[in-house]
Amino acid sequence: MSAPTCLEIFVGCYERTTLGYEVIENEDSFEIKAKFTDNSHIGYVKTIAANRTFLATGSTDETIHLYNVKTNRELGALLQHSGSITSLCFHGDNHMLSSSTDGTLCIWNTESWELMKSLRAHKGGVNSLAIHPSGKLALSAGHDMSLRTWNLIKGRVAYTTNMKHSADFVSWSPDGELYIVILNSIINIYDITTATITCSIDCSKRVLAVAFLTNRILAVGGEGQTIQLFEISKGKPTCKCEFKAHENRVKGLAVTPDRRSQPKENCMWLVSVSSDSFLKVWSVNIEELGEPSLLASLDTTARLTCVAVRPSKTESSSKPTIETQTDSKASIAKGEGPSVKRKSAGAKQDLKKKKIRIKKQTP
Repeated sequence: MSAPTCLEIFVGCYERTTLGYEVIENEDSFEIKAKFTDNSHIGYVKTIAANRTFLATGSTDETIHLYNVKTNRELGALLQHSGSITSLCFHGDNHMLSSSTDGTLCIWNTESWELMKSLRAHKGGVNSLAIHPSGKLALSAGHDMSLRTWNLIKGRVAYTTNMKHSADFVSWSPDGELYIVILNSIINIYDITTATITCSIDCSKRVLAVAFLTNRILAVGGEGQTIQLFEISKGKPTCKCEFKAHENRVKGLAVTPDRRSQPKENCMWLVSVSSDSFLKVWSVNIEELGEPSLLASLDTTARLTCVAVRPSKTESSSKPTIETQTDSKASIAKGEGPSVKRKSAGAKQDLKKKKIRIKKQTP
């Protein structure tokens, strides 16, 4: 009898490849085993996201590739964007948001993969995108030095904040009460009720990856070899732990509940990837916040850029509240609709593989 799979991890890399792995639990150890390799992109994989059914990868080749992780089948590609894909976010099982350097934000229905709405978000491109846990709001940061709050029910901007610099990354806390905005080495923490900065963290190095372990504990990685764990309070945030995680910069972080057959109390798992080619899984005690224990490590031999984990069956799957009226007919009429083939009428709608025509990019 084979050992049970406790976690599925997906990574992208500069070598234009998407890699899938399984974390196997043995009697007293964990092992990371390869599950699949896909080379569909012709640009490097810049962003990756997963829900319980689908995996989506976004690349500098301007395409989003889709996979069914339940059936291990490639579904096809979405060709709506005309710039590098910068962010992919699933909300529940039925919706996905994407953003691009073309300045647009797209809302997708994952049941049919129809485009519900294409929004002109930022001049000069969208740097980062994040969906509020409720599914009613989203944040986007743009190259135009603005931060926008989106009403996803109405499909329009609710609020715009002008900043002195262009933000690199945005993210929500799991409870949705806080959001963070990263500008190079600075992490500004905002309260949603006042939309003002409650405190800031100077990491003294460029931040490339963040992930909330809990509502008030933040893991931070970036230039350098370490990962920092910060406890966020209304006063000054406290760095509870800093540990050497990799031999090169940390490019991606992902968090999941303890996936052991007998989960340890007060423990979360932190997955990290780096340009040093290593994929690592750590166990973090969120009460003590001491140096995490390394559960498993694998040399992928690729320069990793991003990571996502597949949600477990026990993780929240509340019904999404995104109700934006679809405008795919209008987009298709303009030749801007999702470029995917579908089966004949009456058959189950699904994406089909097809040749992807990439716009010739100027040097």
